[in-house]
Amino acid sequence: MPETDAATFFKRRSRRSVRYYEQLAEQRMHRANSESRREHNEEQRNEYENYAEEDRTEQRERTREKQEQVREYNYDGRYPRYHWFH
Repeated sequence: MPETDAATFFKRRSRRSVRYYEQLAEQRMHRANSESRREHNEEQRNEYENYAEEDRTEQRERTREKQEQVREYNYDGRYPRYHWFH
């Protein structure tokens, strides 16, 4: 092997193929897609959790108000109110 070829052999061999760079670009795209999908799912989950919490709070408040109204309606004045709140 001539010396000029020997000197350039490793330089040529160390270069990556185009296919390698295409694979890297594809991996980056997959990672970016996965990350955006993960962020979207997390955002949707947070929105649903907030909605569910508000709904539960609202339901508890309505139930409490109804219970108070029933107690007021049925209260005859003879028994102390603290018996109702156990």
